[in-house]
Amino acid sequence: MNINIFRRKRKIIVPVLTEEKAKETLVRCQSCGNLIEYEDLRKNLKVCPYCGYHFRMTVSERINLIADSGTFSEIDTEIKAVDMLGFKDLLTYKERIKQTKKETGLDCAVITGKAKIGGFNAAVGVFAFEFIGGSLGSATGEKLTKLIEYAKKHKLPLIIVFSSGGERIHEGIYSLMQVAKIIQAVDSFKESGRLFMPVLTNPSYCGAAAIAMTGSIVIAEKGSLIGVSGPRITREVANKNIPGKLKQAESLLQNGFLDTVVDRHLLKTTIAQFLKHYNRRTI
Repeated sequence: MNINIFRRKRKIIVPVLTEEKAKETLVRCQSCGNLIEYEDLRKNLKVCPYCGYHFRMTVSERINLIADSGTFSEIDTEIKAVDMLGFKDLLTYKERIKQTKKETGLDCAVITGKAKIGGFNAAVGVFAFEFIGGSLGSATGEKLTKLIEYAKKHKLPLIIVFSSGGERIHEGIYSLMQVAKIIQAVDSFKESGRLFMPVLTNPSYCGAAAIAMTGSIVIAEKGSLIGVSGPRITREVANKNIPGKLKQAESLLQNGFLDTVVDRHLLKTTIAQFLKHYNRRTI
């Protein structure tokens, strides 16, 4: 059998870009297909200069994007992902955590702390997609719950930037429990009259999307995929091909699930404007 390998179509998967992996290389945009110098992409906040496609950002890039320079102070650094079930797939969960920590320098899929955004104080949580797909595990849930309690205690608005593939399968039911735990904390926080402003980025699935939809003002980055599950899971479970555009931020905005969709270059300004109006209301 003669097989022409040059005719095979391969899906281009662009991972989270880091300085170490992508420095001085060309990156292909998975939306328009154009090649981009990584340094040019980095200077443009990882937005394709040809079509506007928003590449994923690392957690440190996210923090630098929205927080005023030098103002972010991390909290609850002692909370780390642990293996409670002795889970194993291709690797044991313990090995996966160790490997991911070595690759990313992170102990958890979310970083939490306090920062100024446009001069306004806020409690800030940022998901790290590079840590096992930003999946929601017990440590992630505990850090977010403690952040919400911190914001309530110090009377701060709450900003959480979501980037998650959903619950972490390695932790089973413990992972699912985090969704209810966080939403309960959010409800208590909102009852105190405080502002919860989630920012949905690409992708934000399952529990992450559910938590974000409880926000007072729900923001999404341009082109972000948001929903109960990703297109592949929906296709395999429901045996239906649902158009990807139905799960894009722009479609959710049209159907009333979001309050605004913004380009990454305007994200910090948008958050700061909402914080400005919020602070006027609470004075």
